[in-house]
Amino acid sequence: TLKAIIQRLDQGVGKVLRTLEETGRADEALVIFCCDNGAYPIAASNAPFRGHASALFEGGIHVACMARWPGRLPVGQITDRQTLTFDLTASILAAAGCRAPDRPLDGIDILGQIARGTFPEPRTLFWRSRRADRTWKAVRQGDLKYVRRQDGEQLDEYLFDLAHDPGESDNLLRTRPKDAQQLKRQLDEWEKQF
Repeated sequence: TLKAIIQRLDQGVGKVLRTLEETGRADEALVIFCCDNGAYPIAASNAPFRGHASALFEGGIHVACMARWPGRLPVGQITDRQTLTFDLTASILAAAGCRAPDRPLDGIDILGQIARGTFPEPRTLFWRSRRADRTWKAVRQGDLKYVRRQDGEQLDEYLFDLAHDPGESDNLLRTRPKDAQQLKRQLDEWEKQF
C-alpha cells in the first residue's frame, strides 16, 4: 500500500541522515529529496493541480524538491523557481567541483543560484513524454503553458496561464490564439533539435 511505501521511504531517508551524522559528514553533505513525477490517480491526489503521473499537466510534473546543504543553502527557504530535475545534475556537478561532460548540460546550477541568492535568467521549458500511442508535449514560457496530447488520432491542445489558473481548468486556446501560436512555434523549433 501507499502508506507502507511512504513509511519505508521515511525510514530509509532517516537511516541515510543518521549515518551522515554518525560519520561526521552531515555538515558537508548535500542531500536532495525529489520525486520525478506526480502521484498516480489511484494512489494519491495531486490537488490543487490537474492530472497525474505520465501526463504533462501540472499534476504530473509539478513536484516538491527538498535540499539540505549546511552552510551553503539557506535553512527553511521556500522558492517557487521553475526548475527541472536535470537542473539537479548541473547542481550536483558544481557542488562536487566537477566539470560537465563534453557536451553541454540541459540544466542549470539551480542550487548554486539559491546558495548565492541569485535568480536564473528567464528560460523556456520543454517536455515530451511517450507511452504507446499517446504522446504528450508541452512548453512553458513565464506563466503561459501550452500542452499538446496526441492519443492515436485524437489531438487535444491546451493553453493555460498558470499565474491565474495553477489547476489548469481554463483552456485559453481560443481566447489567446497568438500566444498559443507563439508557444507552438517554439515547441516545434525545439523538437527539430532532437
